[in-house]
Amino acid sequence: MLASVLDDLGTDFDTDIVFLVDRRIEPCSGCHYCETHRSCQIEDDMSQLCQKLLSADAVLLAAPAYMGGLASRMQAFMERTWPLRKGSMAGKAGSYIVTGRRRIGMATGIMEEYFTRLGMTKLSGVLGYAFGPGQITRDEEAMAQVHRLAADCRNHLNLMVNMRE
Repeated sequence: MLASVLDDLGTDFDTDIVFLVDRRIEPCSGCHYCETHRSCQIEDDMSQLCQKLLSADAVLLAAPAYMGGLASRMQAFMERTWPLRKGSMAGKAGSYIVTGRRRIGMATGIMEEYFTRLGMTKLSGVLGYAFGPGQITRDEEAMAQVHRLAADCRNHLNLMVNMRE
């Protein structure tokens, strides 16, 4: 579904896909270092990923829902962006794509709360039902919502460009 959103956006905007499985992301240790330093003391790939977030105009998070919650890598990623919550992400658009087999549970609520805590402009997310590779294309409602999300992203990004000019 994320690939479909990016295809709809075409080459009008610079996009970047980051696969969390390819990154070293340690869990938050709850040390509160970020409270006074606005960065994390854990040395892994998160400092680079936070810089990517800060330079982006829009952030789309895509993750599967496992056991009613988000996949653990996504949860760890989101927790580690805690230093960004004090206004540095304000004005940026945020949305999500969540896939699951049946009951998605709290996964979408977690994503919504994440963007709220970062002070981002939330675009309506997409929820799709699938279990195996390629099955998501059979979820017609989800695929329609993917195109709506791409249009919402395009509108927000064009607004951002116009505001800069």
